[in-house]
Amino acid sequence: MEPIKFTQKMIDQALQWANDLGGIKNSITKGRGNLAGRLGEIALADHLSVDVQDHREYDLVYRGRSIEVKTKRRTVAPRGFYEVSVAKTSKHQHPDLYAFISMEFDRKENGSYFGLKNIWLCGYSDDYFKKAKHMKKGDRDESNGFTTLVDMYNLRIDQLAQSI
Repeated sequence: MEPIKFTQKMIDQALQWANDLGGIKNSITKGRGNLAGRLGEIALADHLSVDVQDHREYDLVYRGRSIEVKTKRRTVAPRGFYEVSVAKTSKHQHPDLYAFISMEFDRKENGSYFGLKNIWLCGYSDDYFKKAKHMKKGDRDESNGFTTLVDMYNLRIDQLAQSI
């Protein structure tokens, strides 16, 4: 895992995009995560020196490989035994690999996060669904106490590749 830089300009760009977009079909958070998701894409694109693509199947292209970026919000820095997730409703996408971003915030209140502290690149996977465990909606994830909101596939961060 490594921290990646972000700027106020990136936050403003992501905020404008999220406001223009509104809710996303099949969104786990009913659109509340749009800002974080877009900021994750922008920050990773900047880190890799590429542009965000906004393709239905992927978010970025790096060295000829399509990448779908998945972002998770947290109030603590990610650790190796924490998990990343891909919702079952995203299985229609077929990127060459997934990139996983965690955003660390000061606090969470009423489902909203405040005080962005860090953006972490947790890693990559090109065979995610072969390694991930399937969780059904309503299952309790014993590793963190979270009850899943939708069917999803989870994988520990320490099982991700640290480079492309």
